[in-house]
Amino acid sequence: MSIKDLNAPQSKVKLSSPRPETPLQDYAQKHVPSFKRWPGRRKGRITPASSYLPLLFCLLIALLVRVWLVIHTQGFIDGDEALAGIQAEHILHGELPVYFYNQPYMGSLEAYIVAAIFAIVGPSVWALRAEPILLSLVVVWLTWKLASALAETAHLPLYAKRWFMTIAALLAAIPPLYDTVLELRTLGGYIEVFILMLLLLLSVLKLTSRRAAGASRRELAWRWAGIGFITGLGFWVNPLITYGILAAALWLALDSVKAWKQPGKITNTGLRNVRASLAPAPHTTILPALASIPACIVGLAPALYWGVMNQWQNFTYVLHLSGNASIDPIVQAQYPTRLDLFLGLTRLYTTCLGPRVLGGALPGENPALVPLQAPTLVLGGLSILITTALVALSFVRPHPLLLRARRLAALPIVFGISVSIIFCATKTASIGLGSCQVDLAGRYATPLMLILPFFVATIFTAAVMLVADIYTASQEQALDGESINAATRTMDAVYTENTTAAPSRRSSLATTGSRPQRAILALLVGFLILPVYLQVAFYGFSDAGSTFQSPYCTKAPVNNDAIISYMQREHIHYAWANNWIAFPIVFKTQERIIISDPLAIIRKNPTLNRIPAYTEAVIHADRPSFLVFVRHNDTYPKLLQLLDAEQVTYHTARFPAQEGNDVLVVTPLSRTVSPFDGDKFLNIFFCNRYS
Repeated sequence: MSIKDLNAPQSKVKLSSPRPETPLQDYAQKHVPSFKRWPGRRKGRITPASSYLPLLFCLLIALLVRVWLVIHTQGFIDGDEALAGIQAEHILHGELPVYFYNQPYMGSLEAYIVAAIFAIVGPSVWALRAEPILLSLVVVWLTWKLASALAETAHLPLYAKRWFMTIAALLAAIPPLYDTVLELRTLGGYIEVFILMLLLLLSVLKLTSRRAAGASRRELAWRWAGIGFITGLGFWVNPLITYGILAAALWLALDSVKAWKQPGKITNTGLRNVRASLAPAPHTTILPALASIPACIVGLAPALYWGVMNQWQNFTYVLHLSGNASIDPIVQAQYPTRLDLFLGLTRLYTTCLGPRVLGGALPGENPALVPLQAPTLVLGGLSILITTALVALSFVRPHPLLLRARRLAALPIVFGISVSIIFCATKTASIGLGSCQVDLAGRYATPLMLILPFFVATIFTAAVMLVADIYTASQEQALDGESINAATRTMDAVYTENTTAAPSRRSSLATTGSRPQRAILALLVGFLILPVYLQVAFYGFSDAGSTFQSPYCTKAPVNNDAIISYMQREHIHYAWANNWIAFPIVFKTQERIIISDPLAIIRKNPTLNRIPAYTEAVIHADRPSFLVFVRHNDTYPKLLQLLDAEQVTYHTARFPAQEGNDVLVVTPLSRTVSPFDGDKFLNIFFCNRYS
């Protein structure tokens, strides 16, 4: 082909194509300056847009996995989850709650979202579960967005960026089972605070990136306002947002140090940006940050309103919970000092809860299922260790690949450090020190699930880039034998040689060099897919009756429809039962059956009296029934013994529950029986004790 053919208007050759068609042309783009200035090539960086097909695939997988898990567990909800559904029903009837029932923390945002779903499809267990399922898709999307932002800060090539984003989104779509269970619980805002944490991390990353690029003060102020609003809203939704706030504060502090050491640079985007870039770093960073204060107040408005009306109990409670919370006397005896408590929480975090978050194991699972979750645990643990080691090594040896790994993993590492510090240094999780099998503190470690995909994606992306670099180096070494010097003189010679000289030699190089590369990539993909596949199998083999049980009561019946049918058939409208039996029935019947927990009054613990109106209604009811847990083989439970001693006639019915227990429904016939007559009914309603 001649120069005349290249310059002809009808030529089909696209010399400005961002993707070279041959290895020699690729070499010329990287190493020959004249190639980049060749006429016809547009100025500026040409970056093909990332495909959204992998994201759509991950969203579909996330939806299918979660819907299947809900069906597999028969739509079971525990008492606290049912309470969120009851609150949503009350919202539809005109109530405007600010917090979860009878507690000064965890705002009712989740209940309002559930109410919106109920308004469309009607109240039901499936509609209640639909709320976290839909919001989990937002978690996957935000993981994709944060992965994209991290890839841009690391200046990844397009193929590596796609790998990083796809792996991160896939692992967010299929997290370990332990994490998915908490993600799907309607306990007052856990899935919502996960979204806010990701938004906060994404916002601070965008802020620091734009600050480094010389963005205007106005743009930085808007970004600071977004951070402030997320912070305020998160404090109202769930105090777990403190993990994200600490991570954001650490990240911004590091960026401020960097900004003060390296004041802005002159840009060509306009006089305003030039002046902003030349201003002192404190002046350009502190002033825009002031915009976060009013925005935080706006996000915190529901909590501020409630605090004014209730002597600021919400703020004092959170401070008490995180710093000066009282500890169970048994735990206090085992960990008498703050150092002992710190070491105990560290051991709980590293040996019990951390492995569950990484591997997906549920408390009390069948030991035969350990092989299904072990590869996920190994993959997550090794990814964290190797990524941290690579980041540390990048400070010693600033190799380009190590620097990219640092930029990809720095923010996730900061978030992980924040979770670890708050978990181990405060008393919040001390409730879990009693036993690892009684999972009372796992929810405080579960936010680690948000950053686990980025550690795994960093390792695999670094491996893919290393393979590509080795392959490129081998190609360039082979091409050195060709006439590269001719390419530096004229692009016509480059193109002529590239298309006419020794095509069989070039084809041989590409073929022999790509086979090992493809084999290594296939091995990497297989190594990633195996733990994901086994984790999906772990989902399938999990026990349907115990997966979503509350750690406070693990023997509630999976399906209480038979109990509801019996009570409706016998015209039982009021009853006494613990909250784990009571609230699911109240929710499913839409308050046509009212059940209250007498332990709130017996133990003088007003926190358990979630809805006082229920308690008053049952107190004034005529001959309310009793619903209690009894052993399946216990033919004469203690409750019946008490009623016989009082010469009360009654009618009974039994229904199967979990762990070898039944739900015994006892209806007094001769007279009303009060559970507040002395202490004899104290142990009747405990879930963790047998009647």
